[in-house]
Amino acid sequence: MGRSNFRVNYHIAKPMNEMRVDRMIENYPSQYSAPKYMTFMWQMIKSGWEVKLHVVKDSKYVFTSKGDLIFKTRFSSHKPSYHRQKKNDCDFYVGISHTQVHTTDQIIKMIKEIEHENRNQSSDSA
Repeated sequence: MGRSNFRVNYHIAKPMNEMRVDRMIENYPSQYSAPKYMTFMWQMIKSGWEVKLHVVKDSKYVFTSKGDLIFKTRFSSHKPSYHRQKKNDCDFYVGISHTQVHTTDQIIKMIKEIEHENRNQSSDSA
């Protein structure tokens, strides 16, 4: 997968930091657990990734970047547009998509594996 070519709306996504995400989680109604996109952002920030958020209706698009890697992850309670998914609109889809179902933890693991592979390739070519 490597470097993402899918940066639609990256330029308008809002930069997130640890304090901002903590505040979002703290202000979320206490009778519910924090949404997966919030915990995803928090975990990625803690792992040293830069994070940006773009909200469109019921869907949240989280951009994570580190070095030359940029990923776009979609969080939503409904399937994405079939045509957008077919065009690879996002690198990852958390929840139900037209092809598979992924959890937040699975996506984090995949991103970290790609990061590890990218780091190894960079050190091999040095």
